[in-house]
Amino acid sequence: MALRGFNVYSRRSDDGTYNVLLENTHLSKFLLLQNGVCAELDNDEGSSLKSTYNKINSGYGLAGVLNLDEADSYLVVITGAFSEGNLLGNDIYKVTQVEFVPLSFEPPLRLDVKLVDIQRLLSAGTFYFSSSQENGRVFDLTRSRQDSLKNGPDPIFVWNLRLKCLFEKFCVNTSEWCQTLICGSVLVRTIYVSHITAKVAIISRLSHERVGTRFNTRGVDERGFVANFVESEQIVTFAEKEVSFLQIRGSVPLFWEQPGINVGSHKVKLRCLESSLIALNKHYDMLTQRYRSIITINLLGHKEGEKLLSETYQHTYKKSNYAEFPFKNFDYHSSMKSNKNSAREFVKHIVSSSHFTVHYSEFDSIKQRQNSAVRTNCLDCLDRTNCVQTLIGIEMTKVLLETLGIADLKAGIQQRFEDVFKEIWQRNGDLCSLIYTGTGALDGKSKLQDASRSIARTIQGNVMDSAKQDSFDLFLMGHTFGNKYYDRLSNLLNPSFVNQNPIINEEIHFVHELVNRRCEYTLPSPIGIFVGTWNVNGGKNMYNVAFRHEQSLTSWIFPEVIHRPYDLVAIGLEEIVDLNASNIMKAGTTNQRIWLEGILKVLKENCGIDYSVLACEQLVGVCCIILARPALIHRIKQLDVDEVKTGAGGTIGNKGSISARLVVDSTSICFIVSHFAAGQSEVKERNDDFHTTVRKIKFEKGRQVTMHDVVFWCGDFNYRINLPSEEVKSMVRNCEFERLQESDQLLQQLNQGNVFVGFKEGRLNFAPTYKYDTFSDDYDTSEKCRAPAWTDRVLWFNEKDMDVHQIHYGRSELKTSDHRPVAAIFDLYTKKIDSKKMSEVAEDILHSIGSPDYVVICTVSNTDPLTIPTKLIMHKLNSELMLRPVAKRISSSGLLLYFQNNVDAITALSMDGIEISPGHRVAVQLRTQEWIAEYSRKLKENILQPYSAASTPEVDSIELIEKLNLVASPLGDPPIPSVPPRPVFPTRFQ
Repeated sequence: MALRGFNVYSRRSDDGTYNVLLENTHLSKFLLLQNGVCAELDNDEGSSLKSTYNKINSGYGLAGVLNLDEADSYLVVITGAFSEGNLLGNDIYKVTQVEFVPLSFEPPLRLDVKLVDIQRLLSAGTFYFSSSQENGRVFDLTRSRQDSLKNGPDPIFVWNLRLKCLFEKFCVNTSEWCQTLICGSVLVRTIYVSHITAKVAIISRLSHERVGTRFNTRGVDERGFVANFVESEQIVTFAEKEVSFLQIRGSVPLFWEQPGINVGSHKVKLRCLESSLIALNKHYDMLTQRYRSIITINLLGHKEGEKLLSETYQHTYKKSNYAEFPFKNFDYHSSMKSNKNSAREFVKHIVSSSHFTVHYSEFDSIKQRQNSAVRTNCLDCLDRTNCVQTLIGIEMTKVLLETLGIADLKAGIQQRFEDVFKEIWQRNGDLCSLIYTGTGALDGKSKLQDASRSIARTIQGNVMDSAKQDSFDLFLMGHTFGNKYYDRLSNLLNPSFVNQNPIINEEIHFVHELVNRRCEYTLPSPIGIFVGTWNVNGGKNMYNVAFRHEQSLTSWIFPEVIHRPYDLVAIGLEEIVDLNASNIMKAGTTNQRIWLEGILKVLKENCGIDYSVLACEQLVGVCCIILARPALIHRIKQLDVDEVKTGAGGTIGNKGSISARLVVDSTSICFIVSHFAAGQSEVKERNDDFHTTVRKIKFEKGRQVTMHDVVFWCGDFNYRINLPSEEVKSMVRNCEFERLQESDQLLQQLNQGNVFVGFKEGRLNFAPTYKYDTFSDDYDTSEKCRAPAWTDRVLWFNEKDMDVHQIHYGRSELKTSDHRPVAAIFDLYTKKIDSKKMSEVAEDILHSIGSPDYVVICTVSNTDPLTIPTKLIMHKLNSELMLRPVAKRISSSGLLLYFQNNVDAITALSMDGIEISPGHRVAVQLRTQEWIAEYSRKLKENILQPYSAASTPEVDSIELIEKLNLVASPLGDPPIPSVPPRPVFPTRFQ
């Protein structure tokens, strides 16, 4: 086992500053960490400082620095590691323990629970690193063997990429201090072939893109990354020869989810084929760039949701750009039930008909490359996928040995290799399953063991998955998790670039400035939005509306004052089912489906467009429907949905909220549908429902309601009017709506700052919408005789730099419920990025930063850099500029001075040209004076080639959508002049 050659020391200075000193005994080097500054020290200076510090830890290296916020950073030290074997002269280690060393205060007696969860994640035995270099060869665990000669690690498999950013910012060689961690599995075994030792190994690398636990993370994202994407490579080394074969697995590359296994909530949910087609193409674009040709094996069955998911996958794949690539369906469970050898026979057919080649190299020279990769999936990409990948691996063993020329070297040699590979493939499956579900794989050999693991998965999925998902996110995102500025930056730049870039990660000023100045490099693009809400009173009379009765939803969704095709349609329905005990436990979705079909039908009749369903979610009686014009689909990304129960103190869903969020261009939009507590006097309960919704609605990456550019909030808020019933009715008959508003509970609470702070509402120039006798214009005539009220409302919030105009707010006279539906129509101007202008603004901000690492280099004329008069320079700094560097170091380039911040570093430049002694002038310059040009280049590359769906040309997207036969009459957006007018639509919609 490698020596624990990394030591950690700490002390508190006289001025109260907490300092951490790192020592690499292998290289006799030191690092000083103080107030966010990282300074390299030579051996003499470091050794001198060490005597004044206390040793607090030691380990095998660092994972890096985890920043939870600007003032809460931790050094992640690998303190426990177990050797998994040696490959090509490199030791492979499994991480068994990590410790967190705070960088701004003494280590606490007990860690924060968030850190404990991350510590548990990193110490679970699924993280690995390689060490012990030999003859300059480094075994890069992040890259496949045929890509091993490429420069640098593969970013999507480096889990501690962000944690290295602090060191990179200060120009520290991270390879000297930080181990490169992969998550997955590394298994190494030795086989003796005659007198020569052969090594066999399986390396599985889990991508950190779209990573998560089983029921929290499914499907694909807009960039084409899928959940549980694992690259598994089986390797054989013999003498100076090496062969390998690589397989991949990953979730079905569609937009789908499976929220959990609680009763009624485990069904597969799909969304929007148009979006899925675009994302699937991006996924296979990425695969072909990495692996050339792809053979897809789909192991989904014909039960319930699996059948729907499988058929949709096949249908979408046939419409994709990769339809000519082989796509093999194999219903694993059904086939194995009828014939236990069916999987083996299926795999043999695949291997024999595909004519795979394997990677082969001699003395580091690649002689042959693998020609294609097999992509396997089931529902979870676990048990069935493990079995089929194992069979493929065993079948390919003969090809590997034949390529090495040892297949017939000794009797029984192939069987020995197959037996070893079978054992480590099964172990590999357990480890892959452990990451995703928290238990080992179900292999079907032991019913008792499989049952035990199934129960454990149930508990894990319902109780522990959420906490583990938070640990994944917090470790990978650090202080950017749930940060409004970084979230908005991810709408402007590729999130992968944001994660990897030390300036973006460590220079908060750059992030704030780039986001705050977005108006300088974005163009307004108008979209029309309809937001409607209706309490449909249990849906009892739904068949009388739109479907079989003369009344039509058209009067609600297309008010007389305006007829136009909307870009987005958001509809909230309340009491879509009766709020009885059985529906609260498990509400049916029949009404949801019928209402959705009716709404789509009305939109088609009035617009000539088949709208795309982005979301259709139900929480007992609350239903949220989000629809989009197909022509807008390619501009939409980051769609996410969440819900919160507010009934009975948040325990049941008879009252609650559903929220859907998305990004159009670079503008984040949140829609919320709510049903708050009923009752004339329950104002506090309604206020509590509002605050519970804001607090508990959480989206991916820690996003919250308050982080969005625009929020549309509709529903039956149940706020009443504080006047007697007859007085309200009299004022309604006289259209005294302004006087009536003075007694409206919602407006009273809003004006007092109790709810909806910052939200706006259109003029209430229509009669209260509650409570009516059904099929009547009469307000409540029952014994309770409730006072009429504006219970049904639409409010909105927008940031100051967002342009939102409400062009209609009113009610419709549909009488099938005791409520009247309410409609609001908006023009929202989204922000489209002008790449050239954005590059210019980013470069301007970079120039304003000055020095990213706060380091200056001093040289003195007629003086050797190694004999520079340090004391004279320090005296000048202190006496004339009142500056005191954090650290100093003499190098061949001069005296390096590390300052506390950028301002001090820039101030030190004023010393340039000062005479410090007769004939000796000091020259001062920034150490990283070329960094602006370098980062400007990187930013420009990223800005001009953005990741998002918005980078896909609109014409291409419409062509893709038309392939699915989902567009009846596609309508393009009008051109955008410098000062955009109201959107102009075809005359038939006027």
